[in-house]
Amino acid sequence: MHYFHSPDISQPFVTLSNEESEHCVRVMRHREGDVVRVTDGCGHLAEAVVAEAHPKKCLLEIRQHITDNLLTHNGLHLAVAPTKNADRMEWLLEKAIEIGICSLTFLQCAHSERTHLNLERLQRLAIAALKQSQTTWLPPLKMTKFTDFIHQNTNTQTDKFIAWCDENNQRQLVDMPRQFSEMILLIGPEGDFSEEEIALACESGYTEVKLGDRRLRTETAGLYGCLVASVNALQK
Repeated sequence: MHYFHSPDISQPFVTLSNEESEHCVRVMRHREGDVVRVTDGCGHLAEAVVAEAHPKKCLLEIRQHITDNLLTHNGLHLAVAPTKNADRMEWLLEKAIEIGICSLTFLQCAHSERTHLNLERLQRLAIAALKQSQTTWLPPLKMTKFTDFIHQNTNTQTDKFIAWCDENNQRQLVDMPRQFSEMILLIGPEGDFSEEEIALACESGYTEVKLGDRRLRTETAGLYGCLVASVNALQK
């Protein structure tokens, strides 16, 4: 059954956005009476019937809200410095949503080669990945300075880790005990975090970790973190 996205599915009728309407009617060729599913990206899912198959304002009638076996998120708040090649961040975004990430923040770091991304484009790609993977969680996307992120995320009910490359850093993320259901993982740019950034993170309660024994590309490191968080979520 095809999935579609609408920010609010609490009302009896839902009008899809222009882009979602075109996808529903012109791309997937749905007509009046067809049964589809619609999610708000906040963990809610409903079964609906196409009431008006208009390519610009497709109207759905909500028939029932689904509460069993919903696919939401694995509790991972991933904060990663964008690579110089934006395509690699788009790839990471897609895979992270398919696996089940909670939120994704792009960090502006001292050694960053890229400090801006097209968040509108990334949002569209995120919605596409949401529907393709048939999950119900659309992770918030934002870009912020490293220091601002550290100061804004002081919640003590979250496991916090910073991954970086150093011979003296031998603690593996996969072996670290988890106290809480949510986790923040910081991943630096291709030039890694600066010494000042690592010190600030450690002073703010982050634990230094490694992501395996190989030197990973930034997007691969992000994917590694997503998989570790998913395994931990399954074990709880």
